Amino acid sequence: MPAALRRTRPALPRFAVAWFPRFEGLAEVEAFRRRHDPMAALVPAHLTLVFPFATALTRLQVETHVKRVASRWPCVPVTFRAVRLYANEFVFLMASRGAQSVSALHDALYTRSLLPYLRRDLAYEPHVTIARNADFSALEAAYDEARGQFGREVCDVLREVTLLSVKRDGRIERLGDIALATG
Repeated sequence: MPAALRRTRPALPRFAVAWFPRFEGLAEVEAFRRRHDPMAALVPAHLTLVFPFATALTRLQVETHVKRVASRWPCVPVTFRAVRLYANEFVFLMASRGAQSVSALHDALYTRSLLPYLRRDLAYEPHVTIARNADFSALEAAYDEARGQFGREVCDVLREVTLLSVKRDGRIERLGDIALATG
């Protein structure tokens, strides 16, 4: 086929769903992330509920599904405390209280039209990523620092989730907040 007739398809849109907690001490977490997490400049501290996925679904279709699930889900008190190394590349601030309910919300979001995008290769554990580094010695230093810095519990209530658009250049755009059930 001649080059003039060949067209590349535009990239499929990429969506994700996250919660942006606002617990006391968040500024300290963000300062730590700026030093240790390359994503800190692109997105604030968050707990991912649906990981980024490319899809032919429209924003409206994804948003409608997320609203259907979230509007029936009660608000969830969540406590973060433990710091954990993961996959020799990440440091997580783990959810403890509320983790089962957050996991159940994650599972509910990955139903119907989002079921094909479920990452079955990874077990879901609710967390906020606070460091990422492929150099294990640097990651280990960040982990040790995090264990010393984040020894106390921080709490918030998951009251809304946010639909995100993940751009090709890594930028993340907030498309809208979706409230959980209030009554």
